[in-house]
Amino acid sequence: MLPDRPLLIMGYDHHTAWGNTRALEIAGVLHGAVTGPNSEILMGDDGLATGELVEPAAYAVVLRHFEAWGRTVKGLINGTAGEVKLNAVRERRWLLEGLKLSASLGITSVHNMDGDLEQGLFYAAMEDSGDLSVRVNIPYSIFPTTTVEDLQEAVEMTRRFQSEKVRSGRVKLFMDGVMESWTALMLDDYADRPGWAGDALYSADHFNWLAQECDARGLQITVHAIGDAAVRRTLDGYELAAQTNGIRDSRHRIEHIECVHPDDLPRFARLGVVASMQPYHSPITYPQTHELFPSRVGAARWDRSFAWQNVRGAGAHLVFGSDWPVVTPDPMIGMHAALNRRAWGPGAFDHRQSLADTLISYTREGAYAEIQEQVRGQVKVGMLADLVLFSADLFATPPEAIAQVRPVLTICDGRITYEA
Repeated sequence: MLPDRPLLIMGYDHHTAWGNTRALEIAGVLHGAVTGPNSEILMGDDGLATGELVEPAAYAVVLRHFEAWGRTVKGLINGTAGEVKLNAVRERRWLLEGLKLSASLGITSVHNMDGDLEQGLFYAAMEDSGDLSVRVNIPYSIFPTTTVEDLQEAVEMTRRFQSEKVRSGRVKLFMDGVMESWTALMLDDYADRPGWAGDALYSADHFNWLAQECDARGLQITVHAIGDAAVRRTLDGYELAAQTNGIRDSRHRIEHIECVHPDDLPRFARLGVVASMQPYHSPITYPQTHELFPSRVGAARWDRSFAWQNVRGAGAHLVFGSDWPVVTPDPMIGMHAALNRRAWGPGAFDHRQSLADTLISYTREGAYAEIQEQVRGQVKVGMLADLVLFSADLFATPPEAIAQVRPVLTICDGRITYEA
């Protein structure tokens, strides 16, 4: 198919991609290439690449040869084929569409999971022109090749971006990959791949050093950690940073936490680490619908998987979000998942959330995660006017029908951004 044109198909989770022969030829990787830690260009028995590109460091080697993907690649690896600049006209057009979609879904604040100074300046220009209809918290992206000198850009972003709509002060990195491609770092072997427990982008020593350096500069740290070993390694780094630099209200974060060992649950509250999880990532009705995750992690770890109630019960600040574009940004679908998830088998733990807890995790805890809970995240006198009017009373709606409730009016900072 399309032998004369390069083609690359992205996996839904953005952790695996598949390229055709022409794309591999243009990138010069048809016979393989070194791609960095926890990534791989899979090779066939014939000595040629199969086209499966596991993790961003692998598929970015291909994508960086195509101009349209330049900014995506820059957000995934520290370096591209050339100096990639924002196409202001194109990016503004796309962003305006994304802002319209967000407002129609009742979203008033977003937390970016990649960023740099150039991207922050772009958002700031949108704010200055009056076109930024949601509040944006933007981090500085960190990679295994990031140096101490590079962190100065994150410090500069913290200094520059503290406005009503654009805020920074955070760094973001990936500790591991995902369960689906066996790239999440686990404490024990995968149930369906004996002898393999995954890998990480950072060794314990590397991450410990990086966490101390970021924390010493007053930066909040946000880490993608899927597997229970990745979660533990991240918590270890945060704990060491506090011991080295002194305890402060850092509110370091862990994103996803799709598997967590019971011994690590109390560490979230003790260390003041925010747990950021995504309800719609979890299988909801397994085994009635086919899902890869439960068989990959194994029944012995089901109770530790997407363990929202265990995390909440341990006293952690639990934030809910979408991880768009991995899944829909629609909070109502995420809420449906949180309220309607069923145990995956007889005797398995029930992690269903109450409506009140779910709303808190989507609102107040989101504000807490970016140290803004004193000014937003609640409907309360003195808070910023970020409000959503729904088509029905959420508390009078059966849980199974919650996704049918829609926003009819969205207000951000007192300004109507969406009206049905």
